[in-house]
Amino acid sequence: MELFSGIGGFSLGLEQAGFTFTKHYFSEIDKHAVANYKYNFKDAEYIGSVTDVRGTRNQADIITFGSPCQDFSLAGKREGMEGQRSSLILEAIRLISEIQPSVFIWENVKGTFSSNDGADFWAILNAFANIGNYRLEWQLLNTKWFLPQNRERIYLVGHFAGKSKTWI
Repeated sequence: MELFSGIGGFSLGLEQAGFTFTKHYFSEIDKHAVANYKYNFKDAEYIGSVTDVRGTRNQADIITFGSPCQDFSLAGKREGMEGQRSSLILEAIRLISEIQPSVFIWENVKGTFSSNDGADFWAILNAFANIGNYRLEWQLLNTKWFLPQNRERIYLVGHFAGKSKTWI
């Protein structure tokens, strides 16, 4: 399940890494991104806005998401978790709690570390930890290692204890 899917960066990356999908869901609100996603992933099922998705109706073994970053970004107004867009991460955390996938992957801007003097990143970590049974690991990576652009991003991975398995 790919939340805040855009045009499918996580799904494309997982496919290129050798993963196959038996059931493929995506959530997005931008009509142009939805059309592009449907074109690129013909078997994917559109499930609407993340605010409308319920774990009781949709199940997934992997959830990926790059929740809206504008309120965390150094280039934004720095409203952090109080911002209307960046607070949508709470919807993704709700879904992880409801679905309890084997693995989830979250990506966001480096500014999340410093948003509200670090309190926002700490609150996000606590919210993930409070789900229970997940081992959390995060790292700041720069896209210039993979792409011709210089963008530092936080990647956080949650592994469900006893449910996730090693793929390598």
